[in-house]
Amino acid sequence: MKKLLVLSMCVVFVCLAGMAGAAGLNPEAAALYSQAEAAYKAKDLEKAAATLVEALKKEPDNAVFRYILGKILMEKGDFLGARENFEIVGRSRPNTEKGAEYNDKLKNFKKRIKTLQDSFNDEGQKKFDLYLKNQDSKQKIQLAVTLYQAFRLNPPLRYKNYDELKKATDIYEEALQKCFQGQDWKKQPMLQLAFLYEIANKKDKAAEVYMRALDYVEDPNEEFVITHKFDYLNRSNKEKLLDTIEAGEFSQKDLEELMGSSSEKISDEDRQKVEDMIADARSKLENASSEEEREQVLEEIKASIIEKQKRGELPGQDKLNEKLKKEGKTMEEYMKEKGL
Repeated sequence: MKKLLVLSMCVVFVCLAGMAGAAGLNPEAAALYSQAEAAYKAKDLEKAAATLVEALKKEPDNAVFRYILGKILMEKGDFLGARENFEIVGRSRPNTEKGAEYNDKLKNFKKRIKTLQDSFNDEGQKKFDLYLKNQDSKQKIQLAVTLYQAFRLNPPLRYKNYDELKKATDIYEEALQKCFQGQDWKKQPMLQLAFLYEIANKKDKAAEVYMRALDYVEDPNEEFVITHKFDYLNRSNKEKLLDTIEAGEFSQKDLEELMGSSSEKISDEDRQKVEDMIADARSKLENASSEEEREQVLEEIKASIIEKQKRGELPGQDKLNEKLKKEGKTMEEYMKEKGL
């Protein structure tokens, strides 16, 4: 497996050789990229990663550099660092100033990231299993950090273990009281807490921490990463739903909950219809080249769900109709609340 990963990295570097000038990159960033390539070929992963970080300080919005850095971090076993960078790549948009070649690479890399999600899920599950094994330990802060890592790497765990999410948040808040009081500032732990706030839907608290963190940035890359977190926090539910679908993190269970049928047992035929709907939407998003095309994909999902509801073809149809009647809502109003 490791040999395959190394081979894939070599292919990445080879296919990007000579790309710096073609993409209109910052010359200093391009030079640093070349140094990173040489370090990787010399099997010096530490230098390759450090040099790419320096390149990102010169051109922090370069998603191609960020993807390669993520791959190297994965090879080093730093899944959290890789996840951080891949997440930004997955949410990046085509950039006309960087040229067609850059945008083609971005599209390709976004597809590749999806194939890596199982590896992140496995690592997150290992962290969660470690927490369960030691949950009676008196090392509360260590337990909270382990939970943060599990939730950061494995998205489904966040929704299945809400009580644990609250426990981790409470422990972080208690440990970081001085930060809240302005007497101290621990950047990484506070950013970890901001993430917990975000996935617990405490948007205002997360935004407060991200904004304050910007007062402590040390370089343009760090500023870009934190600003990206803040900007994403303030994206509309519709945009976030599109990103989740495109990133491969939107599951059948998510769609069933979206349609109000998560507690219903559905047939294999209905399950396949759900999976086909997700796969079709993901494929269209991968090929969308503008925000208008992305919006159109979401409109198609919405129209499909509403049409199925009208024809009585949704899993859990009776339960959904009862819910809509009780709340006095139309299907269109319900979909809008869900971000569609």
